[in-house]
Amino acid sequence: MELFFLLAPLLCIATFSTPAPGKGDNTEDTPDETTILVRAVLQGDKQAFNRLVLLYQSRIYNLAFNYVKNEEEAKDLAQDVFVTAYKALSKLRDDTKFGAWLYQIGLNHCRNRYKRLKRSGYFSNTSLDDDNSSLQLTGGESPEKELEQQRTIKLVQDTIATMNESEKEILLLRDLQGMAYEEISEILDIPLGTVKSKLSRARTSLKNKLKRVYPQL
Repeated sequence: MELFFLLAPLLCIATFSTPAPGKGDNTEDTPDETTILVRAVLQGDKQAFNRLVLLYQSRIYNLAFNYVKNEEEAKDLAQDVFVTAYKALSKLRDDTKFGAWLYQIGLNHCRNRYKRLKRSGYFSNTSLDDDNSSLQLTGGESPEKELEQQRTIKLVQDTIATMNESEKEILLLRDLQGMAYEEISEILDIPLGTVKSKLSRARTSLKNKLKRVYPQL
């Protein structure tokens, strides 16, 4: 069984956990619009920041959800990220790098929230039967297939959650968020070659952990 087979269901998380993104939600296609909006905000246009939120909200929410695995926590976390970004926007040195800068803020918030939740024992108290910790799938699949897919998704999420921070983040950005190597390099502030080598090691680590359940990997 290929590792991608197990990762593929997680690529659908946005479909099931957030409203369908509107046109323009793909930030790679609108760098000029993003830069224009950032400059407008810095000139005092508050509505321009609302537009920035619309452009990035799905991706930031999904980053948060994959980190904390809870819808309410992810919504609260995403809101905190945008509030922090709004207050700190004047400190952005390059207005063409808003996306990477926002993700850096997002990762910092995710790390801190995850550590706080872990210390409180939150993750040890969640289960597959908890609506907030599993995905409610819809469509033409049989109940048995849906349940199996839910279990697979949760297994991969839980396995990624046990990995060290560096491995977890690069898997979230590349395999679950679908970001380009160049974007990840910018967000994590590491060379492109390092991104590729770290991703390879992280995938190997994930595969080895999942072999306990899927020996055929």
